[in-house]
Amino acid sequence: MKTQGDARQASRRHAPLGERLRLRRPHWGLRPRPKAILLPLEHAVESALRPVEPPAQFRARLRNDLAFALQRRVGGLVVEYPRPIRESVILGVAAGALAMLIATLVLVFRSRLAGVGR
Repeated sequence: MKTQGDARQASRRHAPLGERLRLRRPHWGLRPRPKAILLPLEHAVESALRPVEPPAQFRARLRNDLAFALQRRVGGLVVEYPRPIRESVILGVAAGALAMLIATLVLVFRSRLAGVGR
């Protein structure tokens, strides 16, 4: 014995795609809403949010970056910006490691010399 749910599933399975989409559309939230309902919300959002104007410096920097990217793409030229921070970090770590090595050597030699004098 078939139930009502089985009959509904069978009809949906054999229905054309457009009919299935029409049946599912209310569940997707794609139902058109009357404009009169949304007008108060639209006015509230419009009064709460003001337009954003980016600073002139941001626009100029963006313009330069986009022009550079376009030139790189069109010309096939790949140019990397120098990274001075990376070199200074590497130099700082190397200098720290060298200082630790020298301090270790000084301590080892002093302890040996102190042991010989006793």
